[in-house]
Amino acid sequence: DSRQIRDGYLTLHEIGAVDEQNRLTDIGRQLARLPVDPRIGRMILAAKEENVLHDVLIIAAALSVQDPRERPVDQRQAADEKHARFVADGSDFLSYLNLWRHVAERREALSGSRFRKELRAEFLHFLRIREWQDLHAQLRQAARNAGLTPNDADATPDKIHIAVLSGLLSQIGLREGETREYLGARGAHFMIFPGSPLAKKNPRWVMA
Repeated sequence: DSRQIRDGYLTLHEIGAVDEQNRLTDIGRQLARLPVDPRIGRMILAAKEENVLHDVLIIAAALSVQDPRERPVDQRQAADEKHARFVADGSDFLSYLNLWRHVAERREALSGSRFRKELRAEFLHFLRIREWQDLHAQLRQAARNAGLTPNDADATPDKIHIAVLSGLLSQIGLREGETREYLGARGAHFMIFPGSPLAKKNPRWVMA
C-alpha cells in the first residue's frame, strides 16, 4: 500500500535513517545491522551515545514483546497490587528495569517449578518473560556485532529517557483540556493504558 510505504519513509526520516532524497544516512546504515524495528534500533544507537546501553537494551527488548504482566479481567486489582512493586515514579519505561531485576533475583533463588509457580502467583507470564530474555540476549549480541559496548557506569533516568525518546519522536502526546485523551503527531488520539500508574496522574505531556 503506497500510504504504508510513505509512512515508512516518514518514520525513517524522523529518526534520521534517510535524508531528504530518501537515501540511507550513516545512522540508517547502522540501523540496517540491527535486527529490530528501526525505532527500537534508534534507541539502541542513542543509548550508546548516552552511555546507557545496558539499561536500554532491556527496555528495547521489553517494547518488542507482549507485556509479561497480566491483568485478568476478574483479578485486575490483585494484579495491580502485585505489580505495584515494579512501579517507577513517572515512568513505565523504568518499571521494566525493576521487573527485570526482580525476575533475575527470583530465578536465581528458586528452582524451575517453584519459579514458574511464583510468577503465576504474581501475575507474570512465564513464556513472555522467556521471550523477553531471549530477545534481550539477541539484541545484546547484535549490539556487540555492531561494535556497541554496554556501559558499566550507573545510568541516570534522564539519559535513559533521552535515548528512548530518540526512537519515539512522533509518540509524544499533549493532554486535551481536562480530559483523559491525548493528542499526538499527525492527529493521532490516544489514552494511557489503565494498568499504568500514570493513568491516575494524567500528566500534561507523555512519551509513549
